[in-house]
Amino acid sequence: MKGANLVSGSVRNMLRVCAVLLACLACVPLMPAPAQAQSVATPVQIVVLKPLSILKTEDMDFGDILETGAGAVVMTPSITPTCVEDNTNLIHSGNCQPAEFVGVGSPNQIMRIKKPAGGQILLTGPGTDMLIANIVIDGSPSLQLVVNGNGNGNAGGNGNGFVRYRIVSTDGYWEFRVGGTLNVPSGQTPGVYTGTFQIDVSYN
Repeated sequence: MKGANLVSGSVRNMLRVCAVLLACLACVPLMPAPAQAQSVATPVQIVVLKPLSILKTEDMDFGDILETGAGAVVMTPSITPTCVEDNTNLIHSGNCQPAEFVGVGSPNQIMRIKKPAGGQILLTGPGTDMLIANIVIDGSPSLQLVVNGNGNGNAGGNGNGFVRYRIVSTDGYWEFRVGGTLNVPSGQTPGVYTGTFQIDVSYN
């Protein structure tokens, strides 16, 4: 095994009881400004990836949640992600962004992705700590899931350990996304809840 990489990502969830009020405030008209010519300098940035490397490109973001009782929001980390409430106690709006990582290896190379410790991510904020559980990794279409011997390579990658993938893109570039199930307790204090998690990637 070679080229092991450790990458820390961040995840945030915004729980706002005043979500409706914020939406109304956004509708307040603004006074038109007089027309005038302006010039703006815009920075340009490019990232060049080395072979056997990994880069985090997106943080996980569950958006805004209105809570009237305990419930959960399930984030499916596909190319077109969805965030679905498990009951009527929660109303989700806004962002639904899985964490996203990209890298480059070689076509047909096997890579191992290890989920966060315990298959969970802890969120802290002004109220009770919350957990994102049932961590799911989706590597399609550039990665093909490989079933391994310990059961962690099952469809959807729902095990807590390493998940093996084969790089199937012709140029060796790949991406994978990380999602899961956010559990929200009843009576949760409104505010911003954040956490960090670690993803370990190694190439065979």
